[in-house]
Amino acid sequence: MASLHFKTLKHYENEKLLVFTALAVTGFATQAQVKFGAHAGINAASATFKETSGGQTTTYKYDSKIGLTIGVVAEIAIADALAFRPELNFTQKGGKYSDSQSGFSIENTISTNYLEMPLNVLYKFEAGGGNIFVGAGPSIGFGLSGKDKYKSTFGSNTTEDKTNVKFDGKANATDNDTHLKALDFGANFLAGYQLSNNLFFKASYTIGLSNISPETDFSVKNKGFGFTVGYMFGGSNSED
Repeated sequence: MASLHFKTLKHYENEKLLVFTALAVTGFATQAQVKFGAHAGINAASATFKETSGGQTTTYKYDSKIGLTIGVVAEIAIADALAFRPELNFTQKGGKYSDSQSGFSIENTISTNYLEMPLNVLYKFEAGGGNIFVGAGPSIGFGLSGKDKYKSTFGSNTTEDKTNVKFDGKANATDNDTHLKALDFGANFLAGYQLSNNLFFKASYTIGLSNISPETDFSVKNKGFGFTVGYMFGGSNSED
C-alpha cells in the first residue's frame, strides 16, 4: 500500500519564471486602468495520487484539508465588462488519506505551502447595486515547504512518522523526505460578488494539470476549492 508523500526548494530557473511572470503583469498594468486589492480566506485542498506497477494503475484520492489563503489582487480593465485579474497568493495545499483492512489501518496527512499566481480573465455585470463577476484562466504555483505525516496501526501497535516535503524535483532519493517538483501548473475558475463599497466575496476552484511527482511510476496532482473575502482599494489611470 503506497502513500502520497509531499518540502522545500530553491530552483533558480523556477524562480526566474515566477518573477518574469510577475514583472510582465506589472508592466501591462502600467498601460491600463488598474485597481489593487487584498484578500484572505480558506482553501479546501485535496490531491490525487496514482501509482503504476506491472501495467496496472492504483489511484489514491486524498480528502480535503483546510488551509489558509492570503494575497494581493490587481484588476486591469480590458473593456466595459471585461478585466484581467492576476493574483499573487500564499496558499496551503495537501490532503488527508486513510484506509483500513484486516486489522491494519493507515493515515497520511500532507500539508504544503505554495506561492501561487492565478491569471484570470473576468466578465462582470451589474446586480443589486454591485457587480457579479465570473472568470477563468491559468494558474502557476511554486512549492515552498511542507510536512508529511504518516500513522499506521496494527492491533495495539501504532507507528508514527513525520518528514519534510522538499520541492527539489529529485527522483529516486535515498533519504526519508518526500520529494516533489516545485512548479505546479493548473487551471483556475472563479465567481464572486463585489459590493458598491469595494468589498468582495470570491469562490474559486483550481485543478492541477501537471504531474508534480519526479518519479516515473507515480503521478501527483493538486486541486482545491477556495473562498476569500477582500477589498479593492481603488485605482489609477495612466491616461489621467
